[in-house]
Amino acid sequence: MSTCKRYTLLAISLLLCAGLLTAQQTTAKIFGTVQLEDGSLVPGVSVEATSPKLVGKATAVTDENGTFKLFNLTPGTYKLVFILEGFQTVVRENIPLVAEQTATIKVEMKLGNLNEVVTISGQVPLIDVKSTAKGMTPDQGDLPDPAQGARLQHPGHGRPRRLQ
Repeated sequence: MSTCKRYTLLAISLLLCAGLLTAQQTTAKIFGTVQLEDGSLVPGVSVEATSPKLVGKATAVTDENGTFKLFNLTPGTYKLVFILEGFQTVVRENIPLVAEQTATIKVEMKLGNLNEVVTISGQVPLIDVKSTAKGMTPDQGDLPDPAQGARLQHPGHGRPRRLQ
């Protein structure tokens, strides 16, 4: 076999091996179910997954069967937070994930107190109560009549001139 054929076969085999290596999965998944103490399933629960290995956070919402699925998670240690208004927030910490792993989580939520949230926004007051300056609102008698024309000074002359 000639040298050219050997290099060609070597190059093709390296390309095939590289394709197989990139096909390996390097992420993990978390699947789970959220239910109440009596075993009834809870739809509409927000699920947030955070990890030092993850940029941002992964989110999901439970479906009508109370199940959620989080895909493409970088291997590492995760914290899951389950939130639904009217229920106590559930936090699960230190969930280890390795590559190609599918972790299954079962969460039990408890009814909580309905909390009222009051949002206060700071706005500038319409009246400055700290200022001692006096002000006034002009009425019709203080403003010139626009039908009479405006009196302007011409930049080249020192005396005013009426514009029509």
